[in-house]
Amino acid sequence: MSRSIPENERKRRQLATIREPRTPRILIVTPQPFYEDRGTPIAVRYVARALSELGVDADILAFPVGEDVQLPHIRVRRCANPLRLRSVPIGFSWCKVVMDLSLWHSFEHLIATRRYDMVHAVEDAAYIAAFLCPAYGQPFIYDMASAIPMELQRKALFRNALARRFIEAAERRVFERACHVVCSAGLADYVHARSPDVPVSEWSFPAQTETADAAQVAALRRNLHIPARNRVLLYCGNFASYQGVELLVNAFRLARRRNPQLSLVCVGATPPEIRDWKSRFDSQGLERVHLVERQRRDKIPTYLGMADCLVSPRIAGRNLPLKLFDYMATGKPIIATRGNAHQPLLDEGRAMLSDPTPEGLAETIVKTFESPSEARAVGGRARRYAAQNLNWEGFVSSVSGIYRSALHDPLCDHWFSPAALH
Repeated sequence: MSRSIPENERKRRQLATIREPRTPRILIVTPQPFYEDRGTPIAVRYVARALSELGVDADILAFPVGEDVQLPHIRVRRCANPLRLRSVPIGFSWCKVVMDLSLWHSFEHLIATRRYDMVHAVEDAAYIAAFLCPAYGQPFIYDMASAIPMELQRKALFRNALARRFIEAAERRVFERACHVVCSAGLADYVHARSPDVPVSEWSFPAQTETADAAQVAALRRNLHIPARNRVLLYCGNFASYQGVELLVNAFRLARRRNPQLSLVCVGATPPEIRDWKSRFDSQGLERVHLVERQRRDKIPTYLGMADCLVSPRIAGRNLPLKLFDYMATGKPIIATRGNAHQPLLDEGRAMLSDPTPEGLAETIVKTFESPSEARAVGGRARRYAAQNLNWEGFVSSVSGIYRSALHDPLCDHWFSPAALH
C-alpha cells in the first residue's frame, strides 16, 4: 500500500540537494527479464549504457530472470521470485502479473529508502509509477514502447467496454503524472491526442553496425543446408502473433511457386514454438523455411550477412520494431508491410512496402528479387539514413536531452550537457 513520504525524510532529501555539483541518481524500472536479447531489454540496455557513458549513477530494477550486465555506474537489482520462474513470456500472462506485483513491492521499497532524481519507468511499470511516485515526491519518465490499451485489446479478457474504459483511464493518469513521455517512433501523435500538455520525445535507437565474417556466413549457410544458388529472405524477431510470421510463411509459399530458388530463414522462435509450427505445417509443408531458435545478439550480424533481403511482416500495433534499425544499417533491401508500425521510419524510398496480405507480400517478395537495381537503391538509401540518424553518438545526445528536459535541476544539468558527452 502506498503511503505519504514522512516529513523528516522529505526534509532530509531537500537538505541532500543543497550542494553542487552532484551526480544524478536514476532508477530504471523495467517489468521484463533483464538482460535478454529481445526488444525491450535491448532498448533498456541502450539507455543504461548511455547513462553510464554520461557518468550518471543508475539502478535497474527488473525481474529475477535474465543475465547480469556489467556497465560502469550501473547496478542491476531484482524483485523477488515467488513462483521460482525461469522465464517470463512476452505479453500478458498470469506469470507476468505475479512478477509485476513483486516488482511493485521492490519498487516502493527503493523509492521509500533511497533518493533518486528520476525514475525511468518502462512500459507497464509506468502504471505502477503513476500510483507510487506522487506519494513520495518522485518524478518519473514514462518509457512507452507500445500503447498498452491497444495491446491488451488483443486479449479476450480486455475486450469488453468496462475493461477498456478502465485501462484507458489508467493510461490517462500515467500521462498526466509523468514529467516526460519518451515513446517508440510513431506513437507521439497517439500520446498528444490523449494528453496534449505532456512533453513527448520519440526514440531513434542506434543501429548495430558490426559486419559479418565471410567464413562464418558461409558456414551458417552450410549448417542450414541452404543451396548455394538460393536467395535468402530473413526475418529476425519473436514469433508473437502481431509480428506476422504466419503471414510471411504463407506469402513465402506463394512466392516460391514463381521463384523456386528462394529460402526463408526465421530467427527468434522458442523450442516449443518451433515444435508447434512444424506440427501445424507438416501437412502443408515448410519446404525451404528454416525456423531458428532465438540467437544471442552478437550472432545476429552473421544472419544479416547471409541474407539477400530482410523482412518485417508486422500486422498489428503502432510501435516501431527495434530490428528495423539494424536492418537499415546493412544496406540490404527491406520488405515491410504498410502500416503504423513501419511507416514512421520506412517509406517507398527506404523499403519495399507491401499490403499485409499473403498475396500482397508474395508479390513484393517476387518484385524485390526480379528488380535487383531498384532493391539495391532502396537498401542504399536506408543505409545512408541509418548512418546519419541512427548512430550511437546521436542516441547518447538524445538521452541527454530527454533528461535535461525532465529534470529541471541546475545541479544535475552539467551531467547532461553537451560537454558531458566528450
